[in-house]
Amino acid sequence: MKPAYRYFPVNDSQKAWGLYATCAGRGLTRPGDEFPSSAHPDEYFFSWEKGRILHEWQLFLVESGRGTVEFHHRKFPVRKDSLIILPPGCWHRYRPIKNIGWTTLWIGFGGDLADRLVGGAGYNPDGDVLHMPNMNRFRNLLSDTINDILESGHDNTYSTAAKIPLLIATLLEEQNRNASGTSHAELIHRAQAHIAEHATEIVDFDQLASSLDIPYRTFRHIFAKETSTSPHQYQLDIRLARAKNLLRSTNMPISEIAETLGFNSTWYFAHFFQKRVHTSAASYRKKYGKI
Repeated sequence: MKPAYRYFPVNDSQKAWGLYATCAGRGLTRPGDEFPSSAHPDEYFFSWEKGRILHEWQLFLVESGRGTVEFHHRKFPVRKDSLIILPPGCWHRYRPIKNIGWTTLWIGFGGDLADRLVGGAGYNPDGDVLHMPNMNRFRNLLSDTINDILESGHDNTYSTAAKIPLLIATLLEEQNRNASGTSHAELIHRAQAHIAEHATEIVDFDQLASSLDIPYRTFRHIFAKETSTSPHQYQLDIRLARAKNLLRSTNMPISEIAETLGFNSTWYFAHFFQKRVHTSAASYRKKYGKI
């Protein structure tokens, strides 16, 4: 694949129309190549140290290879068929693994309609990653749309932009099709198992949702629907149950229980326990303890 890309200025009439394409491209980074290439315009170029913030939406598909993407303090591995969703105003940075490289497709677009189409689809406004191994329709449509943009330039401004809603619709359909073989109950069961296994650690719920191939807001919604609580509260419920068990069955100091269960301090654990159980940890142990 030969790398190619185009960037376009946006005029007031396009903004008033509510939907416009800003850039499109195909990328090839071989093992050991510089990334990103300094050939890109200043407003799109970034260094790994500083990252960047765009004022448009971008869909960035990894066709082959492996790499990583970071949003603020969230970090995700990416591989073949990983789609990075970059919202406007979102700080981010990404790069391939240096000795592996990657091939990529990307398209940038903006406007009020774009905000409704993508922003209303449930993706994390601070950046999202989807891993979808069976997304051939979306990949083919994205590739065809990018080829049309590269070949026609900016001569077909409005007809090019009109392809973006179809691209987003196809993405949502592919995503639903990938998830259709797994019920919500099964997805949440897997999430619960992960939370239980890592209950005493800081769980990155964004990354957990990504590993289940669902947007974070959708994950929160179906988790609450299936369990009647939020993922974070579910983790706290597990910690509370374990705290009660340790208070009843051991003489472990309360400070050690707090540390074992991943609380930041004994004070925070004591405050949390008092609020949830309506008695202090010491009083609970005195009443129910067996040692």
